[in-house]
Amino acid sequence: MPLEAVMICLDNSDYTRNGDYMPTRFDSQSDAANLLCGAKTNQNPENAVGILAAAGDRIEVMVTPTSDLGRLVTELNKVQIGGNADLLRGIQTAQLALKHRQNKKQKQRIIAFVGSPVTATEKELEALGKNLKKNSVALDLVSFGEVEENAPKLEKLMNALNSNDTSHLLEAPVGPKLLSDVLLSSPIINPDGEAGGGDGGAGFEFGINPQEDPELALALRISMEEERARQQAVEGGDGAAAASAAEAPQAAATATDAAPAAAAPATSAPAPDAAVMEAMGMEDMDDELRQALLLSMQEMEPGAADPPAPKRKAEEMEAPAAAKDAEMPAEEKAADSSEPSLDSRWLQDPSFVQELLGSLPGVDINDERIQEALKEVSGASQDKKDGSSSDKKEDPK
Repeated sequence: MPLEAVMICLDNSDYTRNGDYMPTRFDSQSDAANLLCGAKTNQNPENAVGILAAAGDRIEVMVTPTSDLGRLVTELNKVQIGGNADLLRGIQTAQLALKHRQNKKQKQRIIAFVGSPVTATEKELEALGKNLKKNSVALDLVSFGEVEENAPKLEKLMNALNSNDTSHLLEAPVGPKLLSDVLLSSPIINPDGEAGGGDGGAGFEFGINPQEDPELALALRISMEEERARQQAVEGGDGAAAASAAEAPQAAATATDAAPAAAAPATSAPAPDAAVMEAMGMEDMDDELRQALLLSMQEMEPGAADPPAPKRKAEEMEAPAAAKDAEMPAEEKAADSSEPSLDSRWLQDPSFVQELLGSLPGVDINDERIQEALKEVSGASQDKKDGSSSDKKEDPK
C-alpha cells in the first residue's frame, strides 16, 4: 500500500441532524469516519490521518495528520453540529494541512463527506480541482443525504481533478445499507479495487483484503461464524423438536412390539447350574434344604413370573416327599405306604372337617347332604378305630 497522509473533512452542518440515515446523518458519518481512521492507519504503519470540521463560523482542524488512532477517535467525539458546511474552504484548509506534513514522502489525499447542499459554484469547484491536480493531491468524495442535488457540481470537480483514477466519487443514497457498509466495499478503503461505486472489494470476502487488514477481516469472519452458528442452533432446535414428534409414534409401536418379546424369557427362570451350586456349597447339603433353596432362588430371579399358587404349593410339597422317598429303603417305603398321610388324617377328623366347611363362604353347614357326609366320615373313622383295637387284641404277643 502507498504511504499516505490523509485529511478527513467532516460535514457537521445542521443538515446532518436529519434522520434519513440511521440513526442520523451525523452519527452515520461518524461511524464511517471511525472506519476510515482504522483502515488507513492499518494499511501502513507510517500512514498519518488528520480530521477537520467544515461547518460553523470557521473551519476547525481537530487534529493534524497523526498515526495515533486513539487520539483520532477522541477528537471525532468532540465534533459539534452547527452552522452550514463550506466544502470549498474545507478542502482548501485540508490541502494546506497536508502541505505542512512532517513526512514529505507521504502521498497527499483528502476524503470529504458531503451531507448538505454544496454552496460553491461549478466554476469555483473546477478551479479547485485543477489546483489539487497541480499539487498532486488526490480527492475522495462521499456524497450522502443530498445526493441528486449535489451530483452535477461534484462531477465537475472530479472531472477537473481526476487523473489515472486516483480520485473517487462515492454516492450513498438512502437505503438498507449503512454508510459505513457502503464505504467498506468501496475503492476509498480498497484503492486496488475497481473505481466507481462500491465493488472495490468484490474479490475478497466482506470486501476486505485480509493481507492488508488482517484484524478487520478476522473480526468480520468471527462475527459471521457466530451468527451462522446461532442460526444453525435455532434451526437445529426446531428440527429436533419436529423429529421427536415424528419419531414418537414409531417409538411407541416399537415398544409395543418389544413388550411380548421381553416378557417371553421372563416366564421361565433358568435353574442354577452345577458351578453355581458348587460355589454356594450346596452339593453336601440336605436334599430337602437344597430343593427349598433352589425354589427360593427361582422365586427371587428378577423378571421371573411366579407360577400359579396351587401348582407352586404342590411342587413345594411334592419335592421334599419325592427326595425322601428316593433315600428310604424299600421296607420302610412299604411300611410307610400303609400309614395315612397327615392331610388324610385331618380329613378323617369330623370336627376339623365341620370347622373347615363352616369357614367356607356360601356353605350351609346345616344342609342335609353335608350332615350325611359328616356322619359317613365319622362312622368310617369309628369303624377304623374299632378294627384297629380288635386287631391289637388278637395279636399273639
